[in-house]
Amino acid sequence: KKAIIDPSLFKYKVQPIKKDLYETVTVKASQLSRRKHLFSRDRLKLFLKQHCEPQDGVIKTKATSIAKYNLAEQNFSFFFPDDPPTFIFSPASRRRGRPPKRASASLEDEIPAKQNTRGKRNKVPREKTRFQKQKE
Repeated sequence: KKAIIDPSLFKYKVQPIKKDLYETVTVKASQLSRRKHLFSRDRLKLFLKQHCEPQDGVIKTKATSIAKYNLAEQNFSFFFPDDPPTFIFSPASRRRGRPPKRASASLEDEIPAKQNTRGKRNKVPREKTRFQKQKE
């Protein structure tokens, strides 16, 4: 099995946006950084909307983005040199959030039920006191 490559050993080729003003430079991983808050939920949604589309229940890259960035020529190992990840199957967990409302239980049904339980609670102590009085 291949040994995992330390990310700090990578060197990156940085190409400027304005090629006429700057030249391409090769830098170490420690020399790269990104601005804080560059990645957000809204930007991710925008990225997915611009470059992805649903096809048969699967989100796939748009043909225009594949052509623009030459993605057809690349493969997974071009971007990630280590072995591909192995994902462990995990069974689907129960549905999160609130439990679904029962169709038979309505607000009118619940109000009398609560009143009945209150009456029963009060009835028990009354029965005890009446029973004790009868004994005396």
